[in-house]
Amino acid sequence: MSAIQHPYNDEVTYGSRQLTFHVVPAKRTTLGIAVHPDGRVVVRAPLDADSEFIRSRIKRRARWITHQQRRFATFVQPLMEKEYVSGETHRYLGGQYRLKIVRADATLEAVKLIGRFFEVHTNLPNVPEHTRVLLEAWYAEAARRHLHHRFVEAVAQMRRYGIGDPELVVRVMKRRWGSCTPTNRIMLNRWLVLAPTYCIDYVVIHELCHIIHPHHGRAFYQLLDRVLPDWRRRKEQLEQVQF
Repeated sequence: MSAIQHPYNDEVTYGSRQLTFHVVPAKRTTLGIAVHPDGRVVVRAPLDADSEFIRSRIKRRARWITHQQRRFATFVQPLMEKEYVSGETHRYLGGQYRLKIVRADATLEAVKLIGRFFEVHTNLPNVPEHTRVLLEAWYAEAARRHLHHRFVEAVAQMRRYGIGDPELVVRVMKRRWGSCTPTNRIMLNRWLVLAPTYCIDYVVIHELCHIIHPHHGRAFYQLLDRVLPDWRRRKEQLEQVQF
């Protein structure tokens, strides 16, 4: 078989399913397999590797690949449909709070977390869409403040490993809780504030570890084990969070 010259797609059979993967030739001596959060499998292969060799390695790692795809598929649970009416349950930092709609003057519209209630003071108490807008604005500000605070704490904890001063961006993300860009920008999902703080810390530390190890190889997990020994327990609980 001839060596690979250009990127291409290929697939192998694993049990009753087909595993599709994208091969990228690279100037390297070892073959690397990565499973992305959207389920894509990307293989970075040495320039002298042939397609049969690559297929054999994919088959050898097929069990791991399918496990990673299933894990990513459940990492962020789908959005739960909300009606934004009194009595409905909404989450914040792992806690559950009942929605309480309170009529108020337009100049006094606000969302307040009081006891076990989200009090939404609104001029349009019978318009759920307006309640949603007010509540999501509250979540956006709460996420900005709380995630920034946890990020600063985590960066201080990780500074000994030489991570520098990464930038934080908080935004809505459809399928991820967080990510680390090639320029060391840490992206955190706004809806991460639905999870307990110790789960938030896991996501932040996980992404900061990627500054040192951009992959999910052995070195990455060794560092994660060192920094956050109970990360598996935190991850398991995070996987139960819906947003």
